[in-house]
Amino acid sequence: MIQRTIASVLMAFVLFWLSLGFANAQVASQKASGNYSYRMLFEQAQQALKKSNYVEARTLLESLINTHPDSDYVPLAKLSIADSWYSQHAFKRAELEYRDFITFFPDRPEVAEAQSRINSIDKFTR
Repeated sequence: MIQRTIASVLMAFVLFWLSLGFANAQVASQKASGNYSYRMLFEQAQQALKKSNYVEARTLLESLINTHPDSDYVPLAKLSIADSWYSQHAFKRAELEYRDFITFFPDRPEVAEAQSRINSIDKFTR
């Protein structure tokens, strides 16, 4: 009787530890798929931009920004939104987006390019 109780307790203990390992594997898998989803959104948006589907691209990029605000892709998404407006010759909207990018991400290497675009917009709108 005691041996069965000990065996049952040991079996419960082993099952408990196995279930913890499985739960951790599921969490890791979900984190990895989350990483994949914002990368996938960004890549889909870039494809839409290449096809001049600006509205679709901006929708995907805004979705990325709203659903994954801590992603490393957020600065690139903000810049891509500005670029999409620039490509459509919506210069005032593009300028606002570039200025927003510079304000929120002042240490990014792309700031020089954003400032250059703002300067070129100033030339277009004079």
